[in-house]
Amino acid sequence: MKLNFTLFLISFCLFFSLTSQAQQDPQYTQFMFNNLVLNPAVAGSKESISIFALTRYQWVGITDAPETQTISVHKPFESISSGIGFHIINDKLGASSSLSFMADYAYKYELPNGTLSGGVSLGMIQNTLDGSKLNPGEPLDPKIPVSMENSIGLDAGLGLYYNAENFYVGLSTTHINASRIKLATPTSETDSRLARHIYLTGGYIYPLSANVEIRPSVLIKVQNQAQFELNTNVFLRQKYWEGVSYRSSDAISALIGLNITESIRLGYSYDINVSGLSAYNNGSHEITLGYDLFVLPRIKSDISIKTPRFL
Repeated sequence: MKLNFTLFLISFCLFFSLTSQAQQDPQYTQFMFNNLVLNPAVAGSKESISIFALTRYQWVGITDAPETQTISVHKPFESISSGIGFHIINDKLGASSSLSFMADYAYKYELPNGTLSGGVSLGMIQNTLDGSKLNPGEPLDPKIPVSMENSIGLDAGLGLYYNAENFYVGLSTTHINASRIKLATPTSETDSRLARHIYLTGGYIYPLSANVEIRPSVLIKVQNQAQFELNTNVFLRQKYWEGVSYRSSDAISALIGLNITESIRLGYSYDINVSGLSAYNNGSHEITLGYDLFVLPRIKSDISIKTPRFL
């Protein structure tokens, strides 16, 4: 009975979010490796073609709990001081889902000790609500769709990113145009907008020895109210890493990872929920896979090629 009531609350809050400005972007425990989906200015920040994929299963044990998949690709174009890429986000929660495809561009300005980038993302987002999965309090509630309804709109984001050898900091916003979401109902249609999100990210590399590095990172997300996430990863011989995270009012996480080769890396994280839903789920799982295809810039051969420090 408690679980059914929880599912009802999730469905109710979900539908309310689609008829207001409370739509939330997905959560990512391994945000420090998945920056492009948060900030378009990250495009081209590595000296490689960078490919990154993520799949997340949240609140395992609750029916129709959130599931998220992302893939991002980006590459530097040094001849025009730019980075270009794209990312795709597929997110599902209960009766609702969203699918977005975004093209990312960043212009890079070299500074004495690092690179400052300004970026823009532009693309399309499709929001879907399956009314047949909702269970309204009364039959044929005129405010709730009764079948599969879709809304497609333009989506855009902006960002700034400063990247140095041992640290980075980024500031960005998603859904800056607040695209409309219109879904048909039995008597009319819902009319809402995507909510803007603001992200502040940062990370630092602190070498303890030739084989050990500590890499703390932070994420602050603002949408109506602020939520922060603190993380510390320990890297061993540039091959293994393990870490812990805390997401305010939500979860404590454990992270592990492996550089399978110099170009391929695999990561896993597990969230232990500490909110009111902790009694109804078995945590959240997130798996990531990254691949860097290193590209030598067309410059003189006596100039060294730097390896990206932030994975």
